[in-house]
Amino acid sequence: MDVPKDPSQSQNDTGLAPTLSSPAPQDLDDSYSVYKESLETALSASDAKNVLRKLDLRIMPILFVTYMLQYLDKNSINFASVYGLAGGTGLKGQDYSWLGSIFYFGYQVAQYPAGYAMQRLSIGKFLGSATVVWGAILLTTPACSNFAGIATNRFMLGLTEGTVNPGFILMMGIWYTSAEQPLRLEASLAMPSDTESGLAQWQWIFIIFGIISFTCGVWALLFLPDLPSSARFLSPQERAVAGQRVAANRQGVKNRHFKMYQVRQAARDPKTWMLFGIALGGSIPNSASTSV
Repeated sequence: MDVPKDPSQSQNDTGLAPTLSSPAPQDLDDSYSVYKESLETALSASDAKNVLRKLDLRIMPILFVTYMLQYLDKNSINFASVYGLAGGTGLKGQDYSWLGSIFYFGYQVAQYPAGYAMQRLSIGKFLGSATVVWGAILLTTPACSNFAGIATNRFMLGLTEGTVNPGFILMMGIWYTSAEQPLRLEASLAMPSDTESGLAQWQWIFIIFGIISFTCGVWALLFLPDLPSSARFLSPQERAVAGQRVAANRQGVKNRHFKMYQVRQAARDPKTWMLFGIALGGSIPNSASTSV
């Protein structure tokens, strides 16, 4: 006897989202309760504008500074090369060029585990912790005295900094409407002389950038919010407004459960491959121009 297939399963086979009359708990976003409460509250233009201002003042400075530091930190090796990095670490031949590539090996390795971790964990705490860790890694760079040591250091730096881009895009989707995201995504140096401390100038570069990154990571860890439902800097009413504002995106806020049909949908969407081409086209010349 033929057994009827579950409707959600049959639609999953075609790559479409399952149609359910009553969503299962695992299909609900983390901020669904806040969104449901917001439906009972009329969203006024003044309320939305006030919440947007608070979001910009709280979130954007942290993201802007963190992204700027990520750019400076990954290029710190170029600054250090002018001040004796090769001699201090015994680099020979193509060693210096490999240091630029090894950073991106770690960067690529981090993409999938970082995306999975941000789905399962508190995203604000995760990004803050990653920044603290990469600041600590940068602080250990002056201790490297050979190619093996600094190559390992660069790989680990790429591994932690690889969380930034996907994390920031996810943060944009959680807190901002589709119309507000492009501008905010777009919005995303001093040398001391040798001193009596015994450290060379190239070592000071990593120490200065490492201290700044570590401090910024602590700042993000303490103040970068995770979700509208847990944003302590917003009142309960403002949390409801924040959830209602992004409901028009129709992309959810954050869900901790992996759904295979969404992977198939993304793979079939031409925009996915267009974004892949843009990222690849920008990364290749960027890698070459920042490793000289």
